[in-house]
Amino acid sequence: MEIAATTKISTLIKENPEAVEAIASISSHFEKLRNPLLRKLLAPRVTIADAARIGGCGVEAFYEKLAPLGFSVSSSSQGSALVQAAAAAPRPAALAQLPPENIITLDVREAIAAGNDPFQSIMSAVGKLDSTNALLLVNTFEPTPLFSILAKKGYAAHTEVQGPDLVHTYFWLSGGKQAATSEAKAPGKSFEQLLQRFGNSKVRSIDVRHLEMPQPMVTILSELEQLPANQALLVTHRRVPRFLLPQLEERGFVHALREVGPAEVYILIYKAT
Repeated sequence: MEIAATTKISTLIKENPEAVEAIASISSHFEKLRNPLLRKLLAPRVTIADAARIGGCGVEAFYEKLAPLGFSVSSSSQGSALVQAAAAAPRPAALAQLPPENIITLDVREAIAAGNDPFQSIMSAVGKLDSTNALLLVNTFEPTPLFSILAKKGYAAHTEVQGPDLVHTYFWLSGGKQAATSEAKAPGKSFEQLLQRFGNSKVRSIDVRHLEMPQPMVTILSELEQLPANQALLVTHRRVPRFLLPQLEERGFVHALREVGPAEVYILIYKAT
């Protein structure tokens, strides 16, 4: 199979599953691919060029590791990886036909750098969209969790990697708006009652306050994949993770929240019964 900087990681793995170990050996950043859940979440969205940027290496490192598995570099693979990544997928017609003045721009890099959650700002901007406009979200990484959240509400997405730590993601209304689904919150009992229900021996605790986005969500989902059905995960977070909550519901988990301070939130997560 011929590959280029724009080849998706998921395509490599589908062609040859041994690509997982080959890529994981390049950098510790890629060891998450060994986790089936995280692989399913991240691989379809990331190209070789994207991965090289994340891992701080060149695309040549990927070519070298993948060559023994039967992959060859496309003869048409010219220029920088980032330029190729940006040009790989042409803009969908619905987006390309919009005049510039109909693009609403929201740059969340400063908010994230300051440790603030941009979710409410993003959803407020999305609420202004109709069939005549689109939202341009400027970020340092591809906002993968947003794709599934907004797809359920009738929005399409398109991502363009502009350079190191600069990603443009467009959202626009592609169908009728759907009613918002309720979050899978634990019914009835208080946070303390639920915690007592599981007891110390059946509660696994993690603290993700020191992690930069999107690592808290990735870490939590990884822990949940290994969580026994009769146990709960207690997460200490800096904020209510709005991007994470729909992901929990999709995977059959319920949660209870306790906000104890401006930068300290407890989240108890367990499998719905």
